[in-house]
Amino acid sequence: MSIKHLIKDYILQCKIRHLIKDQYGLLHSTELLLSIMLLLFIIATFANLSDSLNEKILSEEELRTLESIAIESSDYLLNNPGNPEDWEDDEGLENGIVSHNIIPGLAVKKKKMDNGEFYSESESEEMIMSNSISYYKLMKVKNNYDELIERNLLNGSYQSSMAIYPLKSKIGPLIIGNLDDNVNDINIAVVNRTVKCDYYSSFVVYDFNDFEMIDDDYDEEEICNHDTNPDLANHSNDERSLWLCKNFRVYKKSLEDYDYYLISDESVKSSNSYWILESLNRTNDDKERLNQEVIDLNPFFINDMENSSEEIYSIHFNVDKNHINDFKTVLVAIPKNMTNGLMSNDELKYDYFKVHDVNFVMKMSYD
Repeated sequence: MSIKHLIKDYILQCKIRHLIKDQYGLLHSTELLLSIMLLLFIIATFANLSDSLNEKILSEEELRTLESIAIESSDYLLNNPGNPEDWEDDEGLENGIVSHNIIPGLAVKKKKMDNGEFYSESESEEMIMSNSISYYKLMKVKNNYDELIERNLLNGSYQSSMAIYPLKSKIGPLIIGNLDDNVNDINIAVVNRTVKCDYYSSFVVYDFNDFEMIDDDYDEEEICNHDTNPDLANHSNDERSLWLCKNFRVYKKSLEDYDYYLISDESVKSSNSYWILESLNRTNDDKERLNQEVIDLNPFFINDMENSSEEIYSIHFNVDKNHINDFKTVLVAIPKNMTNGLMSNDELKYDYFKVHDVNFVMKMSYD
């Protein structure tokens, strides 16, 4: 073999050896990268496992203490009107200014309604209604939860939330508070009570379903002016229908503070019911089909009392006996400063003006 060929063979062998070195180097680099990735995965897994293992789990004594505080707090909220008793009317609450002196309570006080006008306080000593909570107070708590509950009631040492779940109603649940969703369930104390919630029932002037059927008739508590006036159609019951007739007084001054509505359940559209609204001095026999869920009565009252300070009105419902269960109607007087809020929250509905059984649930954890 010539020298020329020997040189070519040598160069070729060198190139091959160099290529083999590169291949081994590539393999070693890939293995190292995979090893590093695997190591990082293992470290991350152990870190997460360590965090889980190190998460604080309350001792039995700590949990008993937490449960005791949750029970005491719930009992206070459910059985007391709060301190001061009219705390929900504090003007600062509307602007997020919450006094440290307010200790909220949710209990309902019996209130007095006289001749179509509502009073915040009755002249006689008021009583606390047992196992009943105020929806109005709950909404005040909802808008100022941190200050009222976690600061004033719980002294800033706990996280909490509360909720009401209606048992038989079209109304959805109300859930308020800021309990951290990441808190371990075993570190949470839960109190569950079945109570009544008044919602907006205190604004009801008349509940026209509050009558007791006896066979195919009912016992009339009020005399209808149509039965004593020979110029008017008689409102006696017959085989097909019955008349529900009520009298009530409205003061012209009350129209400055309240909005009057006739509110019915949606089922009233199929109840085949009719209604008449009249004052005693301006009677009529013109009945209208009751097919609206919300009827604003203020324009009628304002026009009717243009030259008088008060009037006595009669409202009459003619209800088909075969659809008596579909007739669900109330007359309400809503404070004007609340009307827009009820409309925007879609709460100007029949169910909101009834008392409902609800589950009250309070949850607490250490902060």
